[in-house]
Amino acid sequence: MIVDTAEARCTCEVLFMLSKDKARYNQMFKTTKVSHTTLQKVLKELEKDKFIQKNKIGSIDTEYEMTEKGKKFLIQIDVLKEILK
Repeated sequence: MIVDTAEARCTCEVLFMLSKDKARYNQMFKTTKVSHTTLQKVLKELEKDKFIQKNKIGSIDTEYEMTEKGKKFLIQIDVLKEILK
């Protein structure tokens, strides 16, 4: 694979997970199996670029969901995966 970094894999896993449903940080941490630092960096970048949205639940819990822009981006990732086969 051309891009094979922990951040790139984590970004794809987070986007694929959020394409199915909303998720909380702990769910994503367990699924991606990356460090907290890597996951936090990926989530921050995806949110900054408006691919995902962070929603507060109560006073301390947070849930993430994919935006329309994120859905379009995920389609492009699928196209790239087909090209790289």
